[in-house]
Amino acid sequence: MIQSDKGSDLPDEKDKKDEKFSTGTNPENGISHLLRLVLQELNLFYTRDVNGVCLLYDLLHSPWLQALLKVYDSLQEFKEKKFVPATTHAQALSCEVVKILHETPKSPEIQELRQILQVPHFKALLSAHDTVAQKDFEPLLPPLPDNIPESEEAMRIVCLVKNQQPLGATIKRHEMTGDILVARVIHGGLAERSGLLYAGDKLVEVNGVSVEGLDPEQVIHILAMSRGTIMFKVVPVSDPPVNSQKTVYVRAMIEYWPQEDPTIPCMDAGLPFQKGDILQIVDQNDALWWQARKISDLGTCAGLIPSNQLLKRKQREFWWSQPYQSYNHLRSTISISMEEDDDMKIDEKCVEADEETFES
Repeated sequence: MIQSDKGSDLPDEKDKKDEKFSTGTNPENGISHLLRLVLQELNLFYTRDVNGVCLLYDLLHSPWLQALLKVYDSLQEFKEKKFVPATTHAQALSCEVVKILHETPKSPEIQELRQILQVPHFKALLSAHDTVAQKDFEPLLPPLPDNIPESEEAMRIVCLVKNQQPLGATIKRHEMTGDILVARVIHGGLAERSGLLYAGDKLVEVNGVSVEGLDPEQVIHILAMSRGTIMFKVVPVSDPPVNSQKTVYVRAMIEYWPQEDPTIPCMDAGLPFQKGDILQIVDQNDALWWQARKISDLGTCAGLIPSNQLLKRKQREFWWSQPYQSYNHLRSTISISMEEDDDMKIDEKCVEADEETFES
């Protein structure tokens, strides 16, 4: 052995020959072959003053790395051999052997073999062998019936726990089909936080009660009588709306009172504000009614406020319909003839002016 400048033993030719067998048993294995090439290159730099070569050489010769490579090579060999079971019905074959043993002359060996084959643990072992051999890893599902209607809509079950907090959604009746739809989902409400209800979803059942043919007021009554968990069966909308708009902060230049505005689709979902209040606009998907909340109440649900477009329309209608007067400020309480969706707060009250209100 020759001493290097680092004080380590320089591997001789015998060690180099041993490397071919110590780094792996399979010469075709990629990792073992790569390791041998690295060791051969390191031998060229071993006696030179190269930082880290000795450390790397000792690392590649470490026992734990050699053992890891041997395990890897063994797994690769096992994978390449592709072992196939001799039979897939070992349990049935064992039963046939037991029957034959009953017909043969008795001897200590035959008696012992028959007892082994009839032990429950051995039978379970053969059953497990057959299961693996037959690749019976999953339960067999019954075939689908042939008379499945192709027009049947997919359903989704939504369970929400109310816990004295508003659900934060409104419903309306479809003018053509009469279906009860989710009109809008209020930002920050329970429905919005759950991510399970979207505007446009069709309600089919509420707590097991079908809503087909019911008025929105009757659906509200069902929800008002519900406590704790509320279960909805809905037909999901094909393309759920995505709110990708940025949050906007505005300062109110007028006053607004939802109770005095009959055009609001859901009075109890409205957000009153006064001149000078700073509002956070969180949803502008509706061109006429935005969702906002006051900067001082960011922890609460958002409310409906008239959009900038709607406010300008209200102002025009107001100034053209009134005689000239001197006004210090404008209150957005002007009623205009607009066809709005007759939304209803599904967790608070019926909201149109000609409908009765109730507490949930």
